[in-house]
Amino acid sequence: SSEADKTMSNITEPYSVVVNSTQAVTSSPPQSLEDFIEILCNNYIAPVICGIGIIGNIINYVVLSNRRLKKGSYLYLKALTLFDLMALVFSIPYMVVGVRSSDYFWMWYSVYIFLPMVNFFTACSVWITVVMGIDRFIFVKCPTWSRRRNWKLKTQIKIFAVITFSIIICVPKFFCYEIIENGPTARIRDSEFRHSLFFRYTEIVSTGALHFFPLVILSVVNTYLVKKLQSARDIKKEMKSLNSEHETEWQKSQQTFTVTLVSIVILSIIFILPASIVDVATFADPTFTHLRTMRNLSNLLLWCNLSFNCFLYCIFNRQYLKVLRYVIDRGCDRVRRSPTRSTDFQMA
Repeated sequence: SSEADKTMSNITEPYSVVVNSTQAVTSSPPQSLEDFIEILCNNYIAPVICGIGIIGNIINYVVLSNRRLKKGSYLYLKALTLFDLMALVFSIPYMVVGVRSSDYFWMWYSVYIFLPMVNFFTACSVWITVVMGIDRFIFVKCPTWSRRRNWKLKTQIKIFAVITFSIIICVPKFFCYEIIENGPTARIRDSEFRHSLFFRYTEIVSTGALHFFPLVILSVVNTYLVKKLQSARDIKKEMKSLNSEHETEWQKSQQTFTVTLVSIVILSIIFILPASIVDVATFADPTFTHLRTMRNLSNLLLWCNLSFNCFLYCIFNRQYLKVLRYVIDRGCDRVRRSPTRSTDFQMA
């Protein structure tokens, strides 16, 4: 059982999700520094990060569902929020209970729910950020032409394409492991498919598709957007004919969204890059001594990538912050006017 668990703890996944740490590590005192780091990351830090992320993404979804943020560009943020939220929701049960348990149900959950679903939603999150960046690149490069496009419909089509692509990439994850029952407990072992040459090829493709290509695309797009933001005066000169008050507000809102996207991309690059380095180390030398520690630390950064967008929106997007205040004020107003509150006041 421990041999299979050790294999699980060192696997390479498309979005670097560690699956099923050793039972010995999680149920007994740490025997080494690597054991201590794994317990600290998986049992304490990661659940806190995920809890913060779930709350933040719920707030994001409520705010982005407001009619004031129904534009095509904000549809991307809403989709990103939903993908991040679902990845975190599927992760919490594993972190809180599954990582410590050898019961059949939690083994089944780890193999058939946690591993494939978290990889699927994180793949969606990565590529929705990439598509959003490419769209913004096109918009900034050709602003006049872009305004004539039906962005809302095209955005919905692109989101659907991202979901389809992610499903194709993540389907092999459902066939990586087998569960062996042993009375009330169970253990996990590699399936024959996992050791096949075909699976090896799919791993290389998925690692490139979900780490390296997104990093390259996001780096190029973000460099261009940052330069364009620095020369915002030149963009205004190019659109000098559009000088009405409505157009001025429109330009400000678009620039605000661009700044928000740049911040999201920078955060994504910072958090995904270590996972990519771990992938390279895994392919180069799977027996590398500190590979498990590197994987656990890179995973923490990936949980952060799923959890911290709410803070970026509050810092860089005035429009989001304005709607957030409106939603809070409206919620407080409804609480003040609720019949239950009035009845309690009269009884007092």
